[in-house]
Amino acid sequence: MFLFLQIEQIAAHTAAQSWDGLEVVYDLPGRGRGVKVTRPFHKTEVVCDYNGELLSHKEGKSRYMNSQEAAMGYMFEFRHAGQTYWVDATEEAPGPGRLVNH
Repeated sequence: MFLFLQIEQIAAHTAAQSWDGLEVVYDLPGRGRGVKVTRPFHKTEVVCDYNGELLSHKEGKSRYMNSQEAAMGYMFEFRHAGQTYWVDATEEAPGPGRLVNH
């Protein structure tokens, strides 16, 4: 039951792009935009979603290797259920996810 409630809460936050504890900063000196936290987060807590195009491992690796250096920072690789995927958030999307660095 707890997991189901978490999934419902995450879905609601994703739809509204209302992430408690995050603030987008628009003028970081020498960096542009970014995100700062306004409260502590627990180790297993969802911080926000990361909107982007979901790619296969082959397509993601190819796109990453052929992208300009600035675009590389918006792509990441992850594993799920034994498969490797990439998310490409180079294009602007709603939410703070693509502005989170670490």
